[in-house]
Amino acid sequence: MFHKGLWYQNYKQTKMVVWILLVLFVIHLPFQTILLLESWRSHVKHMNEHFPGQQVEFHAFEIYNLYFQGIFPFIVMFGIIFLACLLIGVERNTRRMDFTFSLPFSRKDMFLSKWLYGMLLIFVFHIVNFFISYFTFMQSEFSSELGKVTLIEIFYGPLIGYLLVFTFALFIGTITGEMISQIALTFIFGIFPIGVMILVQSLIEVHFGYSRFWIENLQWVENITIFNFVLNHQGNEFLDLLYPLIGIALFTILSIFLYERNKIEHNGEFLIFKQLNPIFLVGITICFALLGGIIISSLAPWNATTLRIIAYWIGVGIFLLFSYLITRRLLRMNIMIKNK
Repeated sequence: MFHKGLWYQNYKQTKMVVWILLVLFVIHLPFQTILLLESWRSHVKHMNEHFPGQQVEFHAFEIYNLYFQGIFPFIVMFGIIFLACLLIGVERNTRRMDFTFSLPFSRKDMFLSKWLYGMLLIFVFHIVNFFISYFTFMQSEFSSELGKVTLIEIFYGPLIGYLLVFTFALFIGTITGEMISQIALTFIFGIFPIGVMILVQSLIEVHFGYSRFWIENLQWVENITIFNFVLNHQGNEFLDLLYPLIGIALFTILSIFLYERNKIEHNGEFLIFKQLNPIFLVGITICFALLGGIIISSLAPWNATTLRIIAYWIGVGIFLLFSYLITRRLLRMNIMIKNK
C-alpha cells in the first residue's frame, strides 16, 4: 500500500478536491474562530457601552457550533465523501479501474493505498487547522471559555467522525458500480438508522396515536448512525468514541474483502454485486412507500384519525408503485463516461 505509483495515481485523480478540502478546513476552523472572537469582542463592547457593569456570559453551544455543528461540518463531510467517490466511483465510471487492476499490485494494496491516502489527508488537515484555531482561542481574552468544553467533544469526536465517514464512503464504493450511486447510498445509509426509526415512529403515530406507542429513548440508534458522529457528537468520554472506532475497523475489513472480489464487468452499473439487487429493490421500495404514507397523511387534519390512516395507505400505495418502477430502472442502468 506504500507503492509510490499508487499514491501518485491517487493524488493525480483527486488533487482538485484535495485543495478544495484544505480550503474548507481552513474556513471551518481558523477563519470561523477569528470571526467568532471578533463577534464576541463586539458584543462585549456593546454591553459595556449600553449596560456598564453587567457581566457578559457566553455559552458552550457557541463553541460547539464552531467545531462540530452548523453548516461547515456538513460541507466538509460532503467534501470527504466526494474524495472517496473520486478514489473509487470515478474509476468505475471511466473504466480507469480496468487499467488500475492490470498493474502489478494486489487489490488489497490498491484499496489500502486509497484508504490510507484519504485518512492521512483528513488527519493532517484537521489536526493542523484545529490547533491553529485552538491556539488562536487560547491567546485571546476569551481563553477561559474553552473550559466549558472538552477536547473529546471538539477535537477527537469530529476527527474520528470524519475518518469514519471517509471509511464508510469507501465501503459503499466497493459495492456500487459508479459515482452517483456511491454518493446517493452513502448519504442514504449515513442516516439510515435514524431514518428507519422516523418511518416506524410515523407509522405507529398515525395508527395508534402519539401518547401510547411513540418510540423513545433509542440512544443506540443514534450511536449506529454514521453522520451523527460528525453533525451531532456531544459525548465527553473516551467510551463515546468506541462506536466510531469499531465502525472504522469493521468497514475497513469489509471493504478489503469486497474490493478483492469486485467484478469489473459491472462497472458503470448501480451495484457491483448482483446478488444485492433483490435486497435493494425491496428495501428502497418499502422505505419510499412508507415515506409516501407520511407525506400524504400530513395533508389530512390531525384530529381526523380515520382520514389520516386512509390517506397514509393511499400514499403508501402510490409511492410503492412508482418507487418500485424507478428502482428497477436504477438497478439496470449503466453510466459510463469518456476517460480523458
